[in-house]
Amino acid sequence: MKRETLGAAAIVAGLAAAAPSVWQTVTHITDPSYRAPEVRHGEGHVQYHMAREALITAGAFGAVGTGLAAGRDRSPALWRAMACAAGGFVAAMWSGGPATGVWAPNRKALAIHVASTSALSAGIALLRPRRR
Repeated sequence: MKRETLGAAAIVAGLAAAAPSVWQTVTHITDPSYRAPEVRHGEGHVQYHMAREALITAGAFGAVGTGLAAGRDRSPALWRAMACAAGGFVAAMWSGGPATGVWAPNRKALAIHVASTSALSAGIALLRPRRR
């Protein structure tokens, strides 16, 4: 199997693996149990952050998808944009660990994080343009 095909398949698998986590974040935006009346910036502040995270994720996935769609015409600059977008998404997924001591809320979430991170990272690495 060619590097391009394998890299593209890995990225698609990584994005698909992340889908349940992204969907959960999106559903938290309107979930009344995520309202926190005691928060200094207003009871909807947590939901605001969920909405912001969902929009940032959409942008990251858009950048990765654009690079993926370019195929063999992908420039080194576009690959770097893909790598930065995927790296930012993955870093945000793992940011809870150092910030709160909780790497994932449960085993299923941890499996989703590991699968998504592994597949996206492998795919980005495989699609790296060769030096000329």
